[in-house]
Amino acid sequence: MEKKSNSPLDIRRLLKRRKPKFLRQDGHKKVRLGNKWRKPKGIQNKVRLSIRGYRRKISVGFKSPRSVRGYDKSGLKSVLVENIKQLQSINPKEEGIVLKRTVGTKNKIIIIKKAEEMEIKVLNIKDTKAYVKTIENNLNKKKTEKEKLKKQKEDKKAKQKKESEKKKKAKKEKTDDEKIKEGKEKKAAEKKEKDKLLIKRNIKGN
Repeated sequence: MEKKSNSPLDIRRLLKRRKPKFLRQDGHKKVRLGNKWRKPKGIQNKVRLSIRGYRRKISVGFKSPRSVRGYDKSGLKSVLVENIKQLQSINPKEEGIVLKRTVGTKNKIIIIKKAEEMEIKVLNIKDTKAYVKTIENNLNKKKTEKEKLKKQKEDKKAKQKKESEKKKKAKKEKTDDEKIKEGKEKKAAEKKEKDKLLIKRNIKGN
């Protein structure tokens, strides 16, 4: 027969197996409520009063042993990290790091790579290598898309400039033609008036 180990981690594992799922009251009846735990309220609330046959409510008795609180499944103590400097104070044999949610993707990659060099385990990421690879691929994809858009904008700008110059040139040519036309019309009008005056003079002379 195998000997049962009574380490605090094993005890916690056993307690977690027995622990019920703490779901919100009437969460299964109304979809909009969801199953996320909320403190039961109301004078006659059966969950608040811990009446038998109703859902269990969260209480102190369901806590894990104090000696292993804040420890991972592997037995490493989890430490929150948000920059590379904090990695210097971590002991890889006893502690593992948890990356903060507020850390940006680029900084996450830097921290993960540094942690791998120092042989520190990242507890909130299962496969660090695959994670880094996907993020780097996404970043490269974004970069290429950005460059493509930039090129398209530049081409559009150049096209617009070319078109505007073409329009200006056409307008200039048009104005020159109009000026010539106006000059011709003016000359024709002046000639007409002169002819009229000459005709009048000839009539008076006769």
